[in-house]
Amino acid sequence: MTSPLLVFTTDFGLSDAYAGVMKGVALAINPDLRMIDLTHQIMPQNILHGSFVLGVNNRFFPQDAIHVAVVDPGVGTPRRPVMLSTPWGRYVAPDNGLLSGVMAAYLPSTPVVSNFVKLPPELTAVHLTDTRYWRHPVSQTFHGRDVFTPVASHLSLGVAPEDLGDVIDSLFFLPMPYPAKEGGRIIGEIIFRDTYGNLITNIPAEHFSRGAQVEVRIRSRTINGLSGTFNEVSRGDKGHGSERLIALVGSHGYLEIALPNGNAALLLEAGEGDAVSVTGAAG
Repeated sequence: MTSPLLVFTTDFGLSDAYAGVMKGVALAINPDLRMIDLTHQIMPQNILHGSFVLGVNNRFFPQDAIHVAVVDPGVGTPRRPVMLSTPWGRYVAPDNGLLSGVMAAYLPSTPVVSNFVKLPPELTAVHLTDTRYWRHPVSQTFHGRDVFTPVASHLSLGVAPEDLGDVIDSLFFLPMPYPAKEGGRIIGEIIFRDTYGNLITNIPAEHFSRGAQVEVRIRSRTINGLSGTFNEVSRGDKGHGSERLIALVGSHGYLEIALPNGNAALLLEAGEGDAVSVTGAAG
């Protein structure tokens, strides 16, 4: 029987040994494991970025996949290590809001403040308290290696979730800032920059109807209309040549600002939290 796929999502980067060491620990427990990286390039300590990436990408993996998610600025503190079971994958992670993007798909309404949220019937969770399934000694600064990866590896061998610790009925939820409506405008913000310098906003595609004549403003620039691709410069702002910004709905389903064959974040000196307004959207 083939082992479930183990999927890693962390902010560890690739220049240090952290990501590789976790895979070594996993294979020491289950040599037959199949493993893949979603990414190790989550912005350092940016729980909201990690939550977004997990939330929009988890269903591209098999339903029985086991995810190890580690963006954990509170490592070693009383924050709980947890395992969340959903109809589409199991997730081993710190209980710090990192799993909010996954949970949001199952919540009847999205909480607007950070808080502990009661799990709906489709979801179950365990507080990972049984240290038999941890690696010892446990470092207070590397639970990805000593707690989360070992637990996930034992799960792949068939250990039941309830054997890993205490069943709990709520997890900490960190809401993504939701765009506001002001008159005829939608006011959102940049939530992260990708590798290319594209600026991803928190404004979902549902706000844009086909053919809508929208105007997107960021900093001192105004972008007219939505482009269909990263190289469609027939729409865009009034910049010239390689400095003509465009707006489009990315593959993740959210509005983003891009500079064709360039870096919008550098050009605008813009980043997380910067305001973006849209007029002419569907609302």
